[in-house]
Amino acid sequence: MKVMIGSIIIVILICIGIWLMLAPSFKKVGETAEKIKSKFEEDENGGKK
Repeated sequence: MKVMIGSIIIVILICIGIWLMLAPSFKKVGETAEKIKSKFEEDENGGKK
């Protein structure tokens, strides 16, 4: 039982570490998606092409 609990804790710590490493790239992807979305909205509204 102790081994199972320890393994679960280690897996959770690894997942948190991976999340912290990838978090900045999620922000960049979100910013890029917003820019693309605003360009599509401008095109639909007859804005700049």
